[in-house]
Amino acid sequence: MLSGGPGESGASFYTRIEDFQARFPGYDVFIPDHRGTGRSARLCEGETVQSAAGSQLAGQEFGPCFGEVWQNAERTKAFSMTNAAHDLDRLIAEFGGSGPRYVYGISYGTGLALRFGQMHQERVDGLVLDSLVSALDDTDHDLSRRSHTVDAVGREVLAECAAAPSCNDRFADGVEAAYANLLEDIGEGKIAAESIPNGDIKLTLGAMLDHPQARALIPDLIDAAIEDPHSLKGSYSGRVEPLFAPLQAIGEYEGADFSIVLASLIGESETNRRPDMTAEQVAAEEAALWFTSPLPRTQTLGNVPTYERDEWFDKPYSGLPPVLVVHGALDPKTPLEGARRHIAAIDEGADVELTIVERMPHAIWFFGADCLYTSIDAFISGEDAPATCRPQEAD
Repeated sequence: MLSGGPGESGASFYTRIEDFQARFPGYDVFIPDHRGTGRSARLCEGETVQSAAGSQLAGQEFGPCFGEVWQNAERTKAFSMTNAAHDLDRLIAEFGGSGPRYVYGISYGTGLALRFGQMHQERVDGLVLDSLVSALDDTDHDLSRRSHTVDAVGREVLAECAAAPSCNDRFADGVEAAYANLLEDIGEGKIAAESIPNGDIKLTLGAMLDHPQARALIPDLIDAAIEDPHSLKGSYSGRVEPLFAPLQAIGEYEGADFSIVLASLIGESETNRRPDMTAEQVAAEEAALWFTSPLPRTQTLGNVPTYERDEWFDKPYSGLPPVLVVHGALDPKTPLEGARRHIAAIDEGADVELTIVERMPHAIWFFGADCLYTSIDAFISGEDAPATCRPQEAD
């Protein structure tokens, strides 16, 4: 089971792994830490469990960490996606046994699973790709354009509210006009940034798209911001933050903290098609957006010795095992349109099935597990996975 990121450790699966084991008895489950994460080797001392802030890079650790990364540039470059795929191959060779073998990846882990599949080494019987990343050559949906993806989903959510009188009629001129006016007031300084959770309404509402229940509260927060901006933080902390608490529980595991350095390394080297973007360019692109992601801005802060793209980068797929893609219809991170384009490329080298999970965002593992399990059941049984599925969480 391959976690996302790049930068997440295997701990992202720990909180629900017992459910997975119960659903698929008889399988051994392996959850590796991607090199550079968790309790695997880290890129710098500041990200180790033994450092002052633990495995989270913090405060005065940043400077020494990035200095260490540059001083050991050749070692840094070894933390590549292809070498992580070699690690997976070695793991399967040593512990895969003789029975059926499946690789499950989520988000970035789907790209890693496909890189492993391209290399044609250890036998596996299928790849299960949850929230499929866009292809590396998809210039419309790469990491530098994440805010555009978030904005598209956010506007779809507002359009749904606009189409429902019970939601839209709360606003004098409709929810879309109300939000546009709110953004204008914020831009003109009529509403102080101090009144807004995290200081940026576009980022705050953009992040809420990641959780179905939080997403449903977006009109409420727009209403609160219009009626009484001073009540906005209270509404957010009381109603939204508790919804994300289960997702943050992985921080309780030793070494579970996200690796900023690994994310920068693989992002600049492979998954970001515009690694030279400046913060000013990002700000200019996002000016007209209503919902944004912090990722494009974060990508401009990276300063690591990148590795060269190898023979597997953008290589056409061939000889892959059967592939199952399970994807949310309202995914603000890996857009459904990007997944469809990627599937068309994968289809050149494998039999591919797609299950679209209605109403769900990124990570079906967390938000539509019943649909994921149903599709996997069919896949490993040699039956057709459902083309669409409505999870219990959507009702």
